[in-house]
Amino acid sequence: MEPLSPPPTLTHLFTLRCAVDPPMEIGHGPYGRRRCVPIKSGIVTGKYLTGEVVPGGADFMLVEEDQTTHVDTNYVIKSDDGAYIYIRTEGTRSGPPEVLQALMEGDGVDPNSYWFHLHVKLETGYEKYRWMNNRVIVGRATRARGEVAYDAYFLENTM
Repeated sequence: MEPLSPPPTLTHLFTLRCAVDPPMEIGHGPYGRRRCVPIKSGIVTGKYLTGEVVPGGADFMLVEEDQTTHVDTNYVIKSDDGAYIYIRTEGTRSGPPEVLQALMEGDGVDPNSYWFHLHVKLETGYEKYRWMNNRVIVGRATRARGEVAYDAYFLENTM
């Protein structure tokens, strides 16, 4: 069976790098091991958006026994032209357990040895960026000691 339409293309929206504090261990609860990672600061660069990550956000992650991690972040970006944009990401970091354990311990790990993908949702009332509110945005992320980074892409119809 043929697809109904051509697949969408990915267009780079921005690259985000943020500094994070060490995780706070909440412990094993009804859904698994919960950790909170405070977001300290960061930068956003790209053709469509540049700015800074406002301190005060956090990632409330859930960690499985094999160290697969499900992220759930909430934070704010202030664009270079003064717009505030709320960002929420959900995603999963997975791979071989020994690689995931090394990431948890903050060791340098080759980003190609695990996968870390995100769903990114943006919200703003600022007119220039309002079009981003209704876009499907995905990302590929990396994790290193004290830092999380990702490239965000939005889906576009193929012409």
